[in-house]
Amino acid sequence: MAKEKVITYSENDRAIVNALNGSEGMTFAELKEVTGLNLVAGHISSALRKHLIKKVGTVEVSRPTTRTVSTYVFKDADIKENEKGKPYNYTDSEREVLNAAGNMEGEFTLAQLAEAMGLEKLSSGRINSLVKKGNIVKGDGAEVETFAKSEVGVYAIDTIPADFNN
Repeated sequence: MAKEKVITYSENDRAIVNALNGSEGMTFAELKEVTGLNLVAGHISSALRKHLIKKVGTVEVSRPTTRTVSTYVFKDADIKENEKGKPYNYTDSEREVLNAAGNMEGEFTLAQLAEAMGLEKLSSGRINSLVKKGNIVKGDGAEVETFAKSEVGVYAIDTIPADFNN
């Protein structure tokens, strides 16, 4: 004869259900905020396994984060020579980059150089040839603040068993 499994409901289970009561759904971060508890993913998994809550969809959220970006240092605007001793040709685009980079102090990012050039964005392709030629050198890199987008689950109440409030 199979033994009947007894489900034990924790205070976290009760807090999650209470927070979701009357709500169409909340993300994990919203549940943490509303309950005021230090919830971890395991608490959500436990409530899902007990069929107290269910995943009702996903939502895209944006959260602050940092990432490392390359930095550069302006060396000079001199015409460099290739390994055969012939001078490199410089395009108008490269001259434009050199003019702007020459006004930069210390290390700078592509975003800062783009701003100095009056551009919304500057691709690394616009500067790579100047790094190879030696007019601009790579710096140490810098941490910049940005936002990361991710899909997160939305949870709602599933079925509350009769013995839940005991």
